[in-house]
Amino acid sequence: MVKCVREPIIKYAEFCAGVGGFRLGIEASKMQAELVYTNEIDNSCEKTYERNFRQGFDSKDIFEVDPASLPDFDMLCAGFPCQPFSVAGKELGFDDSRGTVFFKLLDIIKEKQPKIAFLENVTNLVRHNAGRTFATILRSLEEAGYILSPTVLDTSYFGVPQSRSRIYIIALLEDYYGKTRIQFTERKTERTPLRPFLNNGDYSIPLSPKWQDYVDIYLGKKTAAELSFKAPKTRATLERLATNCDINDCILQVRSSGVRALSLDEPFPTFTVLNSGGGAHIPILSKERRHINITEMKRIMGFPEWYDFGAVSRTDAAKQLANAVCPPVIVSICDDIADTISGAAGAEGDNKHDEQSA
Repeated sequence: MVKCVREPIIKYAEFCAGVGGFRLGIEASKMQAELVYTNEIDNSCEKTYERNFRQGFDSKDIFEVDPASLPDFDMLCAGFPCQPFSVAGKELGFDDSRGTVFFKLLDIIKEKQPKIAFLENVTNLVRHNAGRTFATILRSLEEAGYILSPTVLDTSYFGVPQSRSRIYIIALLEDYYGKTRIQFTERKTERTPLRPFLNNGDYSIPLSPKWQDYVDIYLGKKTAAELSFKAPKTRATLERLATNCDINDCILQVRSSGVRALSLDEPFPTFTVLNSGGGAHIPILSKERRHINITEMKRIMGFPEWYDFGAVSRTDAAKQLANAVCPPVIVSICDDIADTISGAAGAEGDNKHDEQSA
């Protein structure tokens, strides 16, 4: 018997919640939704989450969660760990324990049968292991009774000054929504450049003396031979100078392979924070000779101005933002879900009822 009564409020559970990027997007969308459960293993993320939402997480280690003990919910959301599938990692996929989080999520989905599952990951998930990893994920969800709508979206087309492409999978329970698929909005803006989002004059994350020397090299004010220390190959010269980039007024992206000079009049590439010795290498503005500040990081990730990272160190705040989902994209997708499913359950139920009566 197909359910055909729609609840006005969608109850949702957020797994691998991070600092609440999904929640921010859902609450800013037209979707009428109520959070009933949160899961995240990172203690530092919980400090930030509590500071902003006045509540902690319901559980930490997802592998210790008993699916049968969870409250009922209509939608499951999860930006499950991307490191096992990212080209920036070892690409161990399901051979990495973090890569098996998907199968735990699948267990939860099978037990709770939410009407909607909303998953996010890096785009390399689609290509990983010659496409076999992604095929396994899609097949598993289909066998659990879901109709799938996967799409790749770039944040720079949603008013976010960062080109961060991600794969989003919306799974709708076939017994409730029939064969309904989501019609995604692929862009809301033109590509969004970084320059208008700078918080000029905020020197809250200054350069160390060593990085002042590195910047001198990149600006042509010193040579590597003039330094008081030996610069490693990945720092001694620029790895790449982007087209139409003014080296004296650009952003320097610090990568494990080297340092790249990028134009402020283009979207920033995928925002990542390179970990080093317990700290973090944060992008640098060459003109003001400083690291980008937390306000700029929030803007690069589409987080609201009011969102407070004061409960953790700047390094932890940078890492949390770099691992977050971009709320404006979540807003758009949730709007698309709301528009697509409006009336879909009732209409599908009526159609199936008519078929059964005939």
